[in-house]
Amino acid sequence: MYFDNAATSFPRPDSVIRAVEGWLRCGGAAGRGSHAGAADAAQLLQHCRGLLTRILGVKSLRQIVLTSGCTESLNTVLLGLLRPGDRVIASQLDHNSVLRPLAWLQRQRNVRVDLLGFDAATGLLDERHLECFLSSGPVRLLVLTQASNVTGRVQQVSRLAARAAASGALVLVDAAQTAGHWDCQLEDLGADFLALPGHKGLCGPLGTGVLVFREGAEAFVEPLKFGGTGTESENLEQPLSLPEKYESGNLNMPGIAGLAAAAEWVLGCGVGNLRLNLSAKTDWLLANLRCIAGLRVLTPDVPGEICGIVSFVVPGLGAHEAAAVLEQSFGIRCRAGLHCAPLVHRAMGTESVGGAVRLSVGEFTTQADLERVVAAVGELARECV
Repeated sequence: MYFDNAATSFPRPDSVIRAVEGWLRCGGAAGRGSHAGAADAAQLLQHCRGLLTRILGVKSLRQIVLTSGCTESLNTVLLGLLRPGDRVIASQLDHNSVLRPLAWLQRQRNVRVDLLGFDAATGLLDERHLECFLSSGPVRLLVLTQASNVTGRVQQVSRLAARAAASGALVLVDAAQTAGHWDCQLEDLGADFLALPGHKGLCGPLGTGVLVFREGAEAFVEPLKFGGTGTESENLEQPLSLPEKYESGNLNMPGIAGLAAAAEWVLGCGVGNLRLNLSAKTDWLLANLRCIAGLRVLTPDVPGEICGIVSFVVPGLGAHEAAAVLEQSFGIRCRAGLHCAPLVHRAMGTESVGGAVRLSVGEFTTQADLERVVAAVGELARECV
């Protein structure tokens, strides 16, 4: 039984597997020639961008930059935007894909980083804390995670983004846990930049990601990479236009073929339907785990607002040990530890016990899977009493 969809979705739709295999058998490289293979690759790129515009709510295909994953997307904005002396607001909920670039920027560019706290009971970021930060001086960037990869709580991003924009700050949204099965459209979120992976809610291959720019926002962000783009080859300067400014080097065409197929699958299912399905499974899992005596559940009890994730601690048993027992004795694959989000665990007092066990459901999780995992966790908790 697979309960690690927050890390990477599994299984993939059959259409995704067929698309990757098909491209490996006959595809070419985009922008690297005028032959039929290169033309096919260019057409696939445009097709993939077009599908993603529909999911992510942007008007132009050029606003869609294809990356190697959410980490590259986030790093592109953070390292390409922030200059010496700038100030950025992030939060305790952020993943190390945000926290580590910001730590480097603090050391190397003297960028000031302020971190929002959150309410453990609701899982929501502290809005009063944000107002305090915004009123204490100019802010270049606000970074918001749309949903915590530890608690699963979906944030009220549009409210927070509007407050930041009113103060003149740009907004970067990390949609790692939401894109594909939650409402995740650039304008609705109020974001200038939207970063997401292809391999989670979108059900695409590993090694794929997307960075979406508000029109004109590319003027603020220098590229991480410089090199061949298949365009303007006579010019020694990097192209300034989207998406070529950020797409140097050969793109991952087999991955993009799979990502396009995954986007088609998401659109065929409907993001709203996928959200309802995910929420129903998550709410059932959360309610039943909360009934297990002695279990400390970190995910807030807010039905309909949790993005596929339920995390918990078994008192007296380390997170990694608990996950090992679940796999070895019950055949359940899940995630244990700090989940690359150490500040969440520090704030919730779970860092010292090795973090938590995280169960994350997906489109292909069945009711039988849910019932079996609750029974297994219940047996594990009883043995530790």
